[in-house]
Amino acid sequence: MLNQYLAHRKYIIRRVLAAELDADMIQDAMAIILPSQSEGMRAYLQAWAKSQLRDPLKHDDDDMLEELNKLHSRLLLLIEDYITKATSPFPRREYLCLPQTQRLLTEGHLMFKGLKVTPRFNSANLTFPERKRFVKAFLMYELLCKIRDFDHLPDLRLPRRRISNAEYEAVRCVHNYVWSLYEAMFAQCHDVRLPPTSMAPLGTGLFSPNIVDFDEETIAKCSGLLGRDIKIGFSTLGYDHLAGFLQYDMANPRERRALKVQLEHVWCFENLTHSDRWDWCLRDLFKRKRKYQDGCESSMYMQLSLDHKEKLRYMIAQQRAWVFFDDSRFYPQESTERPDCLSAKFFVEELIETWAIEAWYSKMRWARVTQGL
Repeated sequence: MLNQYLAHRKYIIRRVLAAELDADMIQDAMAIILPSQSEGMRAYLQAWAKSQLRDPLKHDDDDMLEELNKLHSRLLLLIEDYITKATSPFPRREYLCLPQTQRLLTEGHLMFKGLKVTPRFNSANLTFPERKRFVKAFLMYELLCKIRDFDHLPDLRLPRRRISNAEYEAVRCVHNYVWSLYEAMFAQCHDVRLPPTSMAPLGTGLFSPNIVDFDEETIAKCSGLLGRDIKIGFSTLGYDHLAGFLQYDMANPRERRALKVQLEHVWCFENLTHSDRWDWCLRDLFKRKRKYQDGCESSMYMQLSLDHKEKLRYMIAQQRAWVFFDDSRFYPQESTERPDCLSAKFFVEELIETWAIEAWYSKMRWARVTQGL
């Protein structure tokens, strides 16, 4: 059986990727994979805008096929980690965890300092439209991260690809998820403890600034790195940086200290000052039409009307990956004690003053200023 697979491996990979990726997704993936020197980037983006980047599924290019397969596998690991957290009865625990990257996709767990907390979700349980929504959004986000430092993008005046509002929201969900991974890294690098499920409060105990119980010492240690800057900084470094950080053995105190040093080094010496430009890049590459629908919108997205001004409700929906799912079958079963996590009753039970969220971010930003960072 193994010999048969090895003999036909490339054919199998092509068939799998061809079923998974449409033409636009192939173009996004190739723009991510190809070298990113400034002059090359200009040519690649012009070719991308015209859907002219080479498709390794249609051409005999084994090297690019391997790179495409590697990128696809990396995305699936992150997607499965995100879904595990989004559908957990106790996201407060799961969002403090990191994905286990040294195991096969079918064998991984969410990890907290070496402890196996939860088996990772298997993406094979998704419907085809659900899986496509996830992969497409993760590809788009990585493309935006890759080109965020390309200063000449507005000058190219590229024809923009039309996207629906649901696709736009999906990319924002990915951004929020990647941000949460860095917060989990900082938490595990310090003395934050994993809350037991028996102590979890009513509702979900979601991972948000005023719900995660950082002690004062940890806040002091992390103050130069936590806060809004993470969301527009580390999370836009891209999946290559993220994969490198996730290789550290968090069960080993030395490895945790080494990761903290590495994160601080990247914060000081990488170009993160304009890292919010991923959002600008989105507007330069994609044209969002609020009333446009591509026919692939999820039922959950269509049923749940969200306003960005409702900060808590919107944050919870992002953490619950609401825009991707066909229905609520993966979410915790509703009961009197634990209402549906996206229902109106849930938001009444879990009401938290939004001023507390803003106060937390303001405190972190002020600490960064006072420390001269």
